[in-house]
Amino acid sequence: MTQVKHCQIAIIGAGVAGCIAALALSRHFQVVLIDKQPACPDKVGECLPPAAARILRTLNLLKDFEQRQDLHIPHYGMQSRWGSEQSLINDNLSNPDGLGWQLNRAGFENWLREQVIAHGIETLWPARLLDAQPGSDGWLLYLAAQTQAAQQSIAIPCHFVIDATGRHSAFATKLGLKRTVLDKQIALWASLDCAIKNQLACIEASEQGWWYSARLPAQRRVLALQTDSDLLNKGLQHDLAQFCRLARLQPGLRALLPQGIEQSGTMQLHGVVSANSTCLTQPAGHRWAALGDAACSFDPLSSQGMFNAMATAMQLANSLSEYGLSDANAAIEVTRLHQAQIKSVWQHYLNHRAHYYAQERRWPDSPYWQRRQTHKNAEFS
Repeated sequence: MTQVKHCQIAIIGAGVAGCIAALALSRHFQVVLIDKQPACPDKVGECLPPAAARILRTLNLLKDFEQRQDLHIPHYGMQSRWGSEQSLINDNLSNPDGLGWQLNRAGFENWLREQVIAHGIETLWPARLLDAQPGSDGWLLYLAAQTQAAQQSIAIPCHFVIDATGRHSAFATKLGLKRTVLDKQIALWASLDCAIKNQLACIEASEQGWWYSARLPAQRRVLALQTDSDLLNKGLQHDLAQFCRLARLQPGLRALLPQGIEQSGTMQLHGVVSANSTCLTQPAGHRWAALGDAACSFDPLSSQGMFNAMATAMQLANSLSEYGLSDANAAIEVTRLHQAQIKSVWQHYLNHRAHYYAQERRWPDSPYWQRRQTHKNAEFS
């Protein structure tokens, strides 16, 4: 038997974008937050920029977040070796919003889920989207939910759907929409114990791509190589010793990797994740909108993925709160505003991406850098 759950807004995806949207929209609408996983798995540690404090403060979350020392440490700034052998530092010490944070990423997302539950928002996980059927004033979603007893079929009639399912864009894919893919970049990442006092994150360009490293809570550190999937050394994703040898070729990374750490059991190679630039050909439509990576995914060089997810979630929530859900013309206006906002964000990102990759020309024969010197563009329809 199919169970029916009614709501005004269904949000698919309980990552950063989905949780922020749920918390903002629950002040005005009946919301259900859906995710295919019971909890957020391990993810690459990531920087939350200082401006994110404004959003957390608006949602009355900042004080609780700041008290959770297990989730973050201060982000003092970035040391980069990019475009020359000279190392440059860009710090946050004079930023009016503060320092920002280096996150335990999975811990942060699971904390956001806790806030959603604490605010009395209905949640449904693990549950997988099977189908979506349009109606005159909304959508009918069909889900497969896993309970302790068995799998259960659930139907959710709603007035508006938010796709916050990341690069998979699960709802938009059900509608037959495609993603424009600009490159093949992936990130191969590891985490390690690290008591070194260096407070700065670092970026180092190399012939095969570029490296990123930053401190994490609990005396851990993340280390990641960004390259194209077809350029990754064969077997590197399974070879911690080879990964460390490549990293030690970088002047700024040698001190982070003492000899023997790969045999110590304190370093773990987690594998490969997508790190390419992609966008939906259409980020919103009839009573639906995509947020965060589901709308457009950024190269991690931008350090703006999470903030973009939070900011676009707040902007969409403001539009829905202003225009409401009942009027067809208002729904059209919400779609128009969201499409314009995402298009503006994407174009700004493309300009930023082209500018920074153009600065690195030390390896003119490198396939990775040759591809970055010719930047493809992509527009929303």
